[in-house]
Amino acid sequence: MVSHETRSALVGIQGLSELIRDGGLSEDEVHACADDIFTEAQKINGLIGQMFDLGQLENGRPEFRKVHVDVNDLVTEVVNHSGAKGKRVSIEVELDSRRPAVSGDPDRLHQAVDDVFDFALRTAKAASRITVATRSEPGLAHVGIRSSSLALFEFNDWLYGHYERYEQRPSAIIGAGLGLAIARAILELHGGRIGVESAAQTGTEFMLTLPAL
Repeated sequence: MVSHETRSALVGIQGLSELIRDGGLSEDEVHACADDIFTEAQKINGLIGQMFDLGQLENGRPEFRKVHVDVNDLVTEVVNHSGAKGKRVSIEVELDSRRPAVSGDPDRLHQAVDDVFDFALRTAKAASRITVATRSEPGLAHVGIRSSSLALFEFNDWLYGHYERYEQRPSAIIGAGLGLAIARAILELHGGRIGVESAAQTGTEFMLTLPAL
């Protein structure tokens, strides 16, 4: 997935650069090409940052804070600060009145939830529904992120992989980058886990589980 995204961005930069080099473009067209080149370069920069971040997480080097984290507040903040505004999807938030809480690094946990929510948002079709719900049970706190339009049948560990051949994977995951792999690493370093279930009627739900206070 990473190699595909990097290659696509580089191909775009190369093609746009050639258009500018060969001349014949109006001033507005040159500006438009430059804007697109900048956007593609930002994608590559973001992927490089994700690669370094994931490398640190997998090597167990990051220093995590351990403070009380209200899961309801965490989910609310992720949804409110997401790029959902302007998207033609319905966002529903269901918060457990028991207010599940965990101990961990609030910034990293925010990153993990945001990465999964962003994946659901970016792969959602128009007029679909994304539901983000919290739930507590003895010793565990859950965050469920369900997309009504994303179907990942016959789920395998490849969804959280790094460099799989995208040609052999469902088109829905193209563009996932390393966000899901980073989310899993963060959760596992907090003693948690992430899973996913798909059903024809309800779409796909990611379940993030952490030890509760």
